[in-house]
Amino acid sequence: MKLIILTMIVFLLSAADAIPQKMGDSYALNVNNIYLPMNDWGVLAEVNIPPLGPGGQFGGHTFLFSGGFFLSGMKDNVLWANGAASSSFVTDYLPGTNLTGYSDPRAQFYRVRSDDVPFGLSWQDWGDAVALGASYYDGNGDGMYDPVDLNANGKWDPDEDRPDLIGNEMLWCVYYDGVPAAQRRWNTVGPQGIEIRQTVFAYSGLPSLENIIFIRYRIKYTGLGMVNEPEYLDSVYFGIWDDPDLGDANDDRVGCDTLLRGGFVYNDGSDIIYGNNPPAFFEAALAGPAIYIPGETFIDNNGNGIYDDGDMPLDTAFAYGGQILGIKAYPGAKNQSLSSSINYMNGDPNLNDPDTREEARYFMLGLSKTGETVDPCTWPYGQVRGGVDCSEVNPLFWYSGDLVQNSGWINVSPGDQRQLQNIGPFKLQKDYESEVFAAYSVGQGTNALTSVVETKNIAATAVTLYNSNFDTSAVTAVNESRDNGIPEYFSLSQNYPNPFNPVTIINYQLTMNNFVTLKVFNTLGEEVATLVNKEQSAGTYRVEFSAGNLPGGVYFYRMQAGSFTETKKMVLLK
Repeated sequence: MKLIILTMIVFLLSAADAIPQKMGDSYALNVNNIYLPMNDWGVLAEVNIPPLGPGGQFGGHTFLFSGGFFLSGMKDNVLWANGAASSSFVTDYLPGTNLTGYSDPRAQFYRVRSDDVPFGLSWQDWGDAVALGASYYDGNGDGMYDPVDLNANGKWDPDEDRPDLIGNEMLWCVYYDGVPAAQRRWNTVGPQGIEIRQTVFAYSGLPSLENIIFIRYRIKYTGLGMVNEPEYLDSVYFGIWDDPDLGDANDDRVGCDTLLRGGFVYNDGSDIIYGNNPPAFFEAALAGPAIYIPGETFIDNNGNGIYDDGDMPLDTAFAYGGQILGIKAYPGAKNQSLSSSINYMNGDPNLNDPDTREEARYFMLGLSKTGETVDPCTWPYGQVRGGVDCSEVNPLFWYSGDLVQNSGWINVSPGDQRQLQNIGPFKLQKDYESEVFAAYSVGQGTNALTSVVETKNIAATAVTLYNSNFDTSAVTAVNESRDNGIPEYFSLSQNYPNPFNPVTIINYQLTMNNFVTLKVFNTLGEEVATLVNKEQSAGTYRVEFSAGNLPGGVYFYRMQAGSFTETKKMVLLK
């Protein structure tokens, strides 16, 4: 039987300008079509908040029993692992920071909303969040958070401080791995000195974003203040973890989509709770930490193995902070991406809940619980279909086939599944933040299969929005359509992100069936890539362009569909 974690709301909700926006130890984000309760030590969904109770809910029914993460790495060549994965009985974090501890009364949820009164109580309360590590916009550039209406005009101006805010409602908290070893499931692992600053946010009033919730994890290794403590944790993996229950948990199947960098859960036909059209749930790993690799992301001119003055960048990593905080660029690095996607479940001793740090680590490496590489050709819970050579299927991305085409590696064993979308390896340098961005998406079609198609389209919208640095015009313009779903006009959208390195997204839409070409040219007019060259039906399309082998500079992309032709410019940074 699954454990329900009981918590309570400390404050009653009221108008944004009527009460402080410190929300206590738990909160339920209830935006548009998704209800997601959470607590301030990393557990999502499995938190009981009256009157709707526990569970991530869609359409009045549960789609997610519990969400959270696994984290593992090496400290002085010794393996450690921890996490917030409640239904696997892994709860290693406490609210607060390593410095202040869990008794700090500031260690709770902080809420900011787009309709908050400028310089009101929520903006003032954010000062306590800043003291615990939250971000803010430093309008006057003095390095201190001081939200004051300098010109007394009653509105915010760019030279004034304000809280970090992405979306229409945002929740922030911080927690640290302070649970003693004896109280952990993996009781050979003690605290490592890790803090996680968690941000959860969503948009309201935009139909294209109403089924998405974004989660940002900023991971900081502060250490424990011990003598000779290492300056970094090595070979770190972060696993975005979830235990989905789409209505009845026993008919769930799982899959992954490597292009969308995530995993999804869907039903095996109709569901006794949701009926004939159960939704699907997608968990996307939008971006991982910046990593520096000599010879790949930079030329190490002085041979010291680190990127510093005098080295030549070959790549650039980005952290998208939204329209208020902007974009941070990390020359000489790249964003670590999805390294594996796996699922585990009860009933198989090689695939049930990890009992040790070693077993957790194996899962995070994309292996079975016993450390074996899964063979898609013989794996009993899946089949490789559609004439695909099973020996060529990547064993680290479980069930990566195309459900619509019934091709590739397909899960054939419905049951109570748990998933990990793993990102790594990377280093946690002492006192530096490493960022992982995720998105939860839910889609509902006319049946279980079309729900998968719908939720993938929604997940693609989340990717596009992230790559645009959360510029909502990047998704609202593309999604304009007639009542029958056919766009009103031909269009080619500006790529996002722009500038980019090395991947960008191009969206376009067709009002009727056409033969479509989409090509990329350099400044000399030479064609360097053909992205589309085929007949396509009326609709909205998304294309990913990877420029990994091209030199940095200005490029042009041109779309032609019948008599419609349009060209746009993009910039590749290297």
